[in-house]
Amino acid sequence: MQDLRFLVILLEGLAAICGLYYYKKNPTNKKVGFFSGFLLFTYFVESIGMIPAMIYWNESLHFLKDSFWYSNFWLFNPYLIINFVVYILYFKWNISSKKTRKFIDKALLLYVIVCITNLIFSDVFFQNNSVVTYLSGSLFLLGVIFYYYFEILLSDKILNIKNEISFYISFISLLYFLTTTPIFIYFKYFTTKSPEFVELSSWVLIGMNIFMYSSYSIAFLWLANKRKPTSKNIKNAF
Repeated sequence: MQDLRFLVILLEGLAAICGLYYYKKNPTNKKVGFFSGFLLFTYFVESIGMIPAMIYWNESLHFLKDSFWYSNFWLFNPYLIINFVVYILYFKWNISSKKTRKFIDKALLLYVIVCITNLIFSDVFFQNNSVVTYLSGSLFLLGVIFYYYFEILLSDKILNIKNEISFYISFISLLYFLTTTPIFIYFKYFTTKSPEFVELSSWVLIGMNIFMYSSYSIAFLWLANKRKPTSKNIKNAF
């Protein structure tokens, strides 16, 4: 399983590179440039997050078991907030309604305040992943994605949807967060007292991460050099 975790990190780096390649081919798509930068940031965070596993499996590093390096909750709890902020901003920028975008901005600010407050005034920061951050962030993100789909259905974008990178990112992330959110809700059961749950959850998380970052890479590469049809070509198709 450790090998698969390293594979996930490699796929995160690959997804970031593919995203930057797409951005190079489509420099006007600043949203993808922003998202690709976040994927690169994720790669570095996840790499640092592997330190506890390296300490556990490397006997020469066991002296670090009593240090804060033997836990990565302090790293991933702030990262989770950034993660949802980036995803929500990305899809907000793909929404046309100014009124909705302003509402998302206000709700996003409230979300950040609530999450940071929870980390400060609870004991979760160094002990576990914050359920408040993940659950509320997932619900918020899913709501934004569904509104994005609603706008697509009511606009001409649906005629060219297969060439929209944001649509592929939305579909991939939708499947990922719908699948992983229940695991984070019950994350407190990640103990030696429930080995079956630990094993199942670990396999699901690894599998979904492999799916998500592999799919991002494929989508970026597939659309990077694909010629986008003009409005004239779209009309001629009908």
